[in-house]
Amino acid sequence: MDAIIISLFIIALLAYGLERNRRHQAQPRSRLAGSSDIIDRDSERIIGELRTRS
Repeated sequence: MDAIIISLFIIALLAYGLERNRRHQAQPRSRLAGSSDIIDRDSERIIGELRTRS
């Protein structure tokens, strides 16, 4: 009986925490966070090194 009560208490705390976390997130947010207009400097460096070797 005690195990059932403790399990229900843990499940209730988990549900409360998940609901609280969901409410604190901004709703009109894009699913892709960040920007994609950055330059990949590693690929530029590798291409530059390959050009100098050939």
